[in-house]
Amino acid sequence: MSKRNSLAIASRVEKRTKLIPPDGGWGWMVIAGTALTNIFNQSMLSLFSLLYGDALEAMGHKTKGAAVVLSTMLFVTNFGGPIAGVIVKLTSTRFVAVLGACSCTLGIFLSGFSTNIWHLVITYGILLGLGLGFIQNSSFVAINSYFKLKKGRAVGLANVGTGVGQTLMPHVVRYLLENYGFRGACILLGSLSLHGIGGTLLLQPVEWHMKKVEEDVVIDEKIHLLEDKHKSIVIDKDHKINGKPIYKNGSGILSNVNNGKELNTNYNTNFQENPKSTQDLNGEKIENEVKQNKNFFRKIYELFDMSLLLSPRFINIIIGTALTVTSIQNFSLIYPFFLQKAASLDKQQTANCMSAVAFADIVGRLTLPAFQDKYKIKARMMLIMTSIWLIIVRQVMAYQSDLKVLIVMSCLYGFGRSMVIVARNIAISENCKMEQVPAAVGLGMLSMGIIVPPAGYFLGWIRDYTESYIACISAQNILLVIFLIMWVPDMILIWMQEKRTKQKSIDEVELS
Repeated sequence: MSKRNSLAIASRVEKRTKLIPPDGGWGWMVIAGTALTNIFNQSMLSLFSLLYGDALEAMGHKTKGAAVVLSTMLFVTNFGGPIAGVIVKLTSTRFVAVLGACSCTLGIFLSGFSTNIWHLVITYGILLGLGLGFIQNSSFVAINSYFKLKKGRAVGLANVGTGVGQTLMPHVVRYLLENYGFRGACILLGSLSLHGIGGTLLLQPVEWHMKKVEEDVVIDEKIHLLEDKHKSIVIDKDHKINGKPIYKNGSGILSNVNNGKELNTNYNTNFQENPKSTQDLNGEKIENEVKQNKNFFRKIYELFDMSLLLSPRFINIIIGTALTVTSIQNFSLIYPFFLQKAASLDKQQTANCMSAVAFADIVGRLTLPAFQDKYKIKARMMLIMTSIWLIIVRQVMAYQSDLKVLIVMSCLYGFGRSMVIVARNIAISENCKMEQVPAAVGLGMLSMGIIVPPAGYFLGWIRDYTESYIACISAQNILLVIFLIMWVPDMILIWMQEKRTKQKSIDEVELS
């Protein structure tokens, strides 16, 4: 008999039912809920100067005071990510998202009663910052669990809510301030933020909506027969087999007696008789060993999935994403000043350029993820291509002063910026297991919390020292160049490994 025929006899194909993410279905409701939450909560970052500027001046604070509150909010948001990841593992994404939405509402509402800067630090900085961190982490984890093939498009649609909020909410805030004053505006914005709680309630566990699919599985007949032989053996949670107690002998093997005959299962287990006292002693010994191993630091290590940091590639990814976010955040902060002081535009012209960025950002979030899904481009590759795009666009823009050219360049910048926002967390999730995603995203946010403040301070120092926006924008582009230097060699290495693995598979098929 040939080797191939013997393999055919030893194995057979059997249909098995498998549960997979719906890649749609209720997932679209999760996206709608996330988008609704982002409109009224995530957009608050861009509204700070408009909403709290006059209030800070009345308190006797100007730029430095605003920087303290904003820095606190960004710090708490990023450091809230790992905490959210732990709570997601212990509870659910919906619980964490609702908790975050409630914190945002409370922070916005109470900020209207602030009489000094420290009240704003607590309400806007800590409560709102913590809420935004919780929402960012939990909403992405929820979307990631529902989608596999359409993940990029799903994340892009969810983030459209932030773009819509940044476009519409400034007009809402201006109207509320003019008609109801600072306190009234904060109270009404807090009530609008309640919509976020309704949106987060739509983040149902993916286990409720899993799809059943059938797949062909090759079954080894020898293993199958062995399973049939001992299928009557049932091991319950009280460590009993068919109602009879078992214990571990000196070699650590489970033992008992079955009708006076020793049984060997496919787990290499021997069953022998054992007194109850021995079972109790061994049980206590096992419990003590577990208690010793599961100490406090071990639990922290497991909850935060610190094992991810043992991977150089993962560290490379989270540092790289943090550099891209730092670069675009700092450009967004100086862009209005660049338009007014370097390009000599008035406020209306500056607003037109900012609106062009926001509009192009929304278009990018709707179209670029669909392009990525269609051609199955990895998120890391999209980030690399987008970073090259941004370097070119911003460097050209730094030397422009004509309004029409600046509007065109603003559109090109907003279009590219959208992909950085969409792809950063996807790039992290693509390089870890599904159960590690909450912790991985949290560690990514933690890296941003560590890198963004000092990098932002350094870029601001360059602007003040050189008194040149061109030098500042060039420094921001250098961050993206560093990012490319970190990622491109790794992507080339991955491509070579995949090519080698594919060639090896082809050779094995030809030999068989």
